[in-house]
Amino acid sequence: MNVVLIGLRGTGKSTCGKMLAVRLGWLFIDTDEVVQERAGKSIREIFDEGGEPLFRQLESEAVRQAARHDQAVIASGGGAILDPENVADLRRQGFLIHLTAAPHELWKRIETDVKSAAQRPKLTAGAVNGEQELEKLMLARSGAYGRARDVELSVEGRTPEQVVEAISLLLRAHGVLK
Repeated sequence: MNVVLIGLRGTGKSTCGKMLAVRLGWLFIDTDEVVQERAGKSIREIFDEGGEPLFRQLESEAVRQAARHDQAVIASGGGAILDPENVADLRRQGFLIHLTAAPHELWKRIETDVKSAAQRPKLTAGAVNGEQELEKLMLARSGAYGRARDVELSVEGRTPEQVVEAISLLLRAHGVLK
């Protein structure tokens, strides 16, 4: 069994995923990191050079590989759930937890993450500001997240440690962990 963290950028999938993997003694896999390592480029460079289709192809390969593991905590890219094949791969041996927060909270987190701004593409085209971009993405992806997830967990106002504790409780409550 794997634990898969899904959600928009800024929800803490990577930060909390690493901490949860350490707590469980499991492998941690960040599909965005796998894509960047394989391509030898940042996600922004991949988008600039090959567009979203190239990135999504590389992302699907990373998801497929990650999903083959057992006892892994997988942080998926925010849009990985848009491809039903990715969702099927992750669900085959995974419990999917959708991390959520309000757009203004996510934007505050993203703004302070220098790495994200340097390595990630714009969230959507035609948005006036980052918070509006997140609102648009949230609306556009809400159905896909709803279909993919086993449970939803708000990270709003919680530290990474509190999120990991809440995830652990959810995993026990759903029989994923004993």
